[in-house]
Amino acid sequence: MYDPNISKLMAQFSELTYTQYNNGLPPGNDGKVTMPSGYTQIASFTSPEIDLNANLSSFKSIDWNEISESLEVKVAAIGLKDVYFGFAATSATHNVIAIRGTQSNFEWLMDATIPQVPVPMVWYNHGKFKVAKVHLGFLIFFGLLADQIMSAANKFDPSLPCYVCGHSLGAALATLVAPAVAIGTKNTNVKMYNYASPRVGDLAFVRAYNALIPESYRIVNLSDLVPMIPPSQIAGWTYEHVSKEWSFLNQSGNVGGNHALIGPNNYTDAVNKQIPTDTPRNYPVTGL
Repeated sequence: MYDPNISKLMAQFSELTYTQYNNGLPPGNDGKVTMPSGYTQIASFTSPEIDLNANLSSFKSIDWNEISESLEVKVAAIGLKDVYFGFAATSATHNVIAIRGTQSNFEWLMDATIPQVPVPMVWYNHGKFKVAKVHLGFLIFFGLLADQIMSAANKFDPSLPCYVCGHSLGAALATLVAPAVAIGTKNTNVKMYNYASPRVGDLAFVRAYNALIPESYRIVNLSDLVPMIPPSQIAGWTYEHVSKEWSFLNQSGNVGGNHALIGPNNYTDAVNKQIPTDTPRNYPVTGL
């Protein structure tokens, strides 16, 4: 059952993933953030990505046949860097995996990489997932984070519930993380709360996910564009949403404002005020 107090806490953890990122790159930033009372951060997750703002002229000028120059120097020319993507935390009552949303041009590019591919059985070794397909861009990010996430989850006390949360891209990744943790670790009581999630996979993935992670809740602003993408039908691929929608309505008059985790009347504010509901919506059609 949807728990408004847990949702408030998961929204807070989702906010902290952005704080972690904004504190700077590793190794100068150690990835630690101030946890809610009673929680201890046990791991930070990083992913390599290309800085699309890197100096391409420097990249083009490199002599790639010059073996005396180290590979690290060559790779640095394309602006490859590690960035923080979230963390794992634990308390006497809960385990938490929190993943952040899109922050860079490279991440926007991957968000738009919508072809569907089969889920790798190395992470989803369960019969229900054998024919499931998911968004390629999201799966690539999950692949870059998977070993770190699974390692952290294996350190959890499996007798405690494991909550997975995130906003936007982080919500999509939470949808990939939750079943992988349930299948690949001793954490059998995995639950998911996410905010502003895009669609992640096809109907086979949705059915497998819903069977494996029945306690999943998608909090959605009905004026937010992101939960409407990718389209349910595009280029021969079919996309569906997992789990049950808990909705509220805030029309800020701005696409970014409607999608923001933090802001007046938006996701965190709505969750704190216990506004989201699973009551079915009858969308009005006006002006026709």
